[in-house]
Amino acid sequence: MEAKQGWLASRVPGLGCVCGLMKEGRAPGVCWIAALPALLGALLAVLLASGAVITVYYNPWHAYASLQGITREVRGGWLVLSYHQVGASLAFALLYLHLFRILLVRGYRAPAEFAWMLWVKLLALLLLTGWLGFVLNGGEGGYSSLFNTSNAATTLSGFPGAVAMWFLGGQPGGSTLARLLVFHVLLALCAVWVILMARAAARKARPMLQGRVVPFWPVYAAQYFAALSALALLFALLLGFAPHWGQGTQNAIPAAAMAVPSISYPWYLTPLAGLAGVFPSVTGHIWAVVAAVALLYALPWLDRSKGAPPGRVYKLLTWLLALDVLALGLFTACPIGPMLPELLTFWFFFHFLVLTPLVTMMEAA
Repeated sequence: MEAKQGWLASRVPGLGCVCGLMKEGRAPGVCWIAALPALLGALLAVLLASGAVITVYYNPWHAYASLQGITREVRGGWLVLSYHQVGASLAFALLYLHLFRILLVRGYRAPAEFAWMLWVKLLALLLLTGWLGFVLNGGEGGYSSLFNTSNAATTLSGFPGAVAMWFLGGQPGGSTLARLLVFHVLLALCAVWVILMARAAARKARPMLQGRVVPFWPVYAAQYFAALSALALLFALLLGFAPHWGQGTQNAIPAAAMAVPSISYPWYLTPLAGLAGVFPSVTGHIWAVVAAVALLYALPWLDRSKGAPPGRVYKLLTWLLALDVLALGLFTACPIGPMLPELLTFWFFFHFLVLTPLVTMMEAA
């Protein structure tokens, strides 16, 4: 059998990685949540396959009408669109959960800092890809968001303004959506490449195994199969009972140039939209998003633990950060008070800039 695998691995692209994974040894008792990157890769494959079908029938000059035509006139079109929407929601949920797990166990420290930076890049890529998908829907919410972004791009000067105008290509319209469709596809392909790189970097940073080693096949292969089955069951439940959950109600309405609604983003974009909305100007929105991503990117250097295991205070603060992000998204979607988003945004930056260096330094002492 090994001879056959070696013969096939030398002739079939990508099969060598699969054969190497099957032979890979792991420590006993690895948590089930370690299968999250593999599940995320499976969802990205679903998104690419469904997106390829949608792109064949999608018309950027009549975006909303073309999607309605796919739903009603293309055989199985409604199912493919639902696959894409549910897959996007679950992909963001798994990525957020994976990043939270890395934060909780301090998995961003050396020698895994490069893997962490790749996961942050994947988050940035998927957020931009998700926003482009929201815009390409052609609904009222996506059109309003694109209209506001185009107006903001015209107010920028210098290099940021040139990049923004090059990316958007002009005011909202068919040509702009056609341009953004190309970026949507390219960013999705880049996301697949980044997740493969992040998996390879995390595997390279894994410490050398000492003592008993458990083979991936068949022990952890069965665990991965069970996790994939649970994800498929959740996918089927959402597909059957809530395919449009968290997608924003305004995108179910065709865009109208004279309407000026308050934009309701998909759930996975609401935390970032709430954080950016706290700052008053367009420049403030841009710098808020850049600062949030930069803080996550620089987290290995903000941590002062020097190899010490995470303590109770650090874990408590990490859980509070997760609740802060959830609350920021919830109160952005359903506004309650004027001061609450400001307090939640302040806590987000305060956690990384002050609490993380201070608490990790105290735990290392």
